[in-house]
Amino acid sequence: MDSNKNTILKIERTNDNESTLIAQYINTLNEKELHGYNIAKEHLGMSFQIEKSIGFINWKKINVL
Repeated sequence: MDSNKNTILKIERTNDNESTLIAQYINTLNEKELHGYNIAKEHLGMSFQIEKSIGFINWKKINVL
């Protein structure tokens, strides 16, 4: 039961603080990753969604409790 409770809390926290999590994730990027992120934003424009990026999804799995 405790693992289900943790999963529910994890989902609730990510929904409430998505923009904060995105900012935290971006702050963890090294210079090369940040450059790639900026290129993706520039080239893809409005279609770029960091929330769906593999890097952000993996980072959330590790860092969001």
